[in-house]
Amino acid sequence: MLEDPLIRTFLTVVEKGSFTEAAKVLGLTQPAVSQQVARLEAQLGFPLFNRTPVLELTKTGELFLGYARRIQEAYDLANRTFSNVFSK
Repeated sequence: MLEDPLIRTFLTVVEKGSFTEAAKVLGLTQPAVSQQVARLEAQLGFPLFNRTPVLELTKTGELFLGYARRIQEAYDLANRTFSNVFSK
């Protein structure tokens, strides 16, 4: 399956509103989720979340969210397309 685990992790944290809850869904530890988000932030060069006092997206995180959703949609479309091609 084609996927970007950093994007998937970011989207799951946003959806669940928590690193701990995202970890449960993804089958990871909370520190692993935190590390993946930190790697994505390092690659992008800006923070995605304000972590205190509550978890919330930064302004750039909000902007990136739309792109992340489109990236994930593209991965999902590619997976569906190629699974149909190779299942015939």
